[in-house]
Amino acid sequence: MSVRITSFAFLLLLAIIVSASPVLAISISCSSGGGGEFVSSSETFDLDDKTALQESASLDAGSIFKSRQAEGSGNNNISESIAGTGYSLENNIQSSGSFSASTLVSATSDSGSLSQDVAGTGDMSVSLSSIEGSSEAGQAASVSYGALDSVQSLTAGQGVSASQSTGMAGLEGSILSGALGSENVMGASGTFTGAGLMEASLSASTSAETGRASATGTADLDGTTLIDGGSFEAVSSQSLEMGMEGLRDVGDGDVGGFDVNVLNLEKPEMESTAALTSTSAASTTGGSYSSYVLTGYRWNQANPQIQLYLNTNSAPTGITATDTQSAVSAAANTWDDAVSSNLFADGTTVIVDNSKTVDNPFSSTPISDGNNVVGWANMGSSYLGICRWWSNGATTNGYKSILESDIWLASDKTWTTELNKATGSTFDIQSVATHELGHTIGLGDLYTLSSSDSRKYDWNQVMNSYDGAQRTLGNGDLTGAWALYGVGISDEIALRACNGLYVCAENGGGQQLIANRNWAKEWETFGLVNLGNGKIALQTYNGQYVCAENGGGQTLVANRNWIQEWETFTLVDLGNGNVALQAYNGQYVCAENGGGLALTANRNWALQWETFGLLS
Repeated sequence: MSVRITSFAFLLLLAIIVSASPVLAISISCSSGGGGEFVSSSETFDLDDKTALQESASLDAGSIFKSRQAEGSGNNNISESIAGTGYSLENNIQSSGSFSASTLVSATSDSGSLSQDVAGTGDMSVSLSSIEGSSEAGQAASVSYGALDSVQSLTAGQGVSASQSTGMAGLEGSILSGALGSENVMGASGTFTGAGLMEASLSASTSAETGRASATGTADLDGTTLIDGGSFEAVSSQSLEMGMEGLRDVGDGDVGGFDVNVLNLEKPEMESTAALTSTSAASTTGGSYSSYVLTGYRWNQANPQIQLYLNTNSAPTGITATDTQSAVSAAANTWDDAVSSNLFADGTTVIVDNSKTVDNPFSSTPISDGNNVVGWANMGSSYLGICRWWSNGATTNGYKSILESDIWLASDKTWTTELNKATGSTFDIQSVATHELGHTIGLGDLYTLSSSDSRKYDWNQVMNSYDGAQRTLGNGDLTGAWALYGVGISDEIALRACNGLYVCAENGGGQQLIANRNWAKEWETFGLVNLGNGKIALQTYNGQYVCAENGGGQTLVANRNWIQEWETFTLVDLGNGNVALQAYNGQYVCAENGGGLALTANRNWALQWETFGLLS
């Protein structure tokens, strides 16, 4: 059904009541003008047949007043736009489950306001924005498998503003608040996964006089304040961003996660309205086998050499400084060994120094002192590990620069440095440190992806929500780290078949591998990429990777620009400098006739033709 009404100089009352079954879509538009003034409204409703909607609209010369109530269940979508001279208001409600919404709109050609109270169970999202010229203010909230109750407001005309007071409980949730002005962009965002309770009272606005954006408010998760006025104050004086990501103990052996971000970007670091949302969602993701999330931040130095400090004050009883230092160092080296950049400091990667500041991660006056400190804190029963980072918003090759990163481990939990003792509610320091240091270098959590995205459930990745002790990187973790810092070649090798001929990637790559050379030059040299757990990949002279087509059973070719299952081999040490290569399907690579022909991955054993001398 579509309704359009236009009024120029008279009063019209429109009342619409919908409860028919089924209702697929409704479109309503109206406009009013007079004396050089003009304002318009457009709405679309995609409603379930169990939903009732009632709306009244009053149009006068150059003004619109609307009141709407809706309630029901099922899948529903309500969208509306109000436009005057130089401004607009946007509102969108999506729900799957029961919901109710009450909305009031008052608009003239010069200004407009919207106030709204929404509630629902199941899956629900609400987003609002007010736009005036190049200024914008907005709010958003969403919950999955839970309940949400939110009161919001928007205004435009002589500056824009937006606010929300939201409470939600569910398995996943998020909030967003921000404003964009001519001088800066300022805002905050937060997400959680795993059963949680989030409450937020946030506002954002842009001044018509100064063009500056401002934001303030609070956000709590499980009763702990993650964002408050001090968070906004900490970034308000310059281009600065503060983010926190961490792991939560949600009970029954399950672990969830959270991330929050507060930013203030001044010109020229401010790029666009995308700055309001870039920190609240995955900016880049890999494929289903290479699942990863990039936050859009990294250390932009060629070799960051991040020096970590360990403050052992408040460490749990029985956890020694030496053991913790070794565990965190091993975690850092896991990332360092995977990439071509020198990420963490050589020599003493972690220096024990109890004079280095470890403030409360939830403090209303967060401290940035330029040091990268790992410490202990009692963060409440919900929190296991937290990483906080700072950025000045300056962008190099598409990535904003990380300036500092601190990590906290929960002092009220039970910890171990022995992998076999990490069971139930006892957590492995190295595993959690590996996860948190992934945030330090710019990787996000897979739980930020949509519930319908299979990558969200790729449990083999360290950067997924922590699921048991996991010290080694998954293929997605590696792929994400390589995207940021380049592939780490641990060695350059040559492979010699049993007849003495060397394996060659013809033309340096792009063709089949063949064991037919009497020498080892560029085309016969391979970069060895250590994937952990005895897994490797081979990179040819032209930068492509060796592939066992279909995971094995066919010839080997050097024609891939990525490392996934078919490009992954198990390196089997046969002793005396000899190795065998096992393809993804478990079959061994063979140099037919002991050499002189193309290599194939089609053997169920490792005898002479499947044996290669490894020279480095």
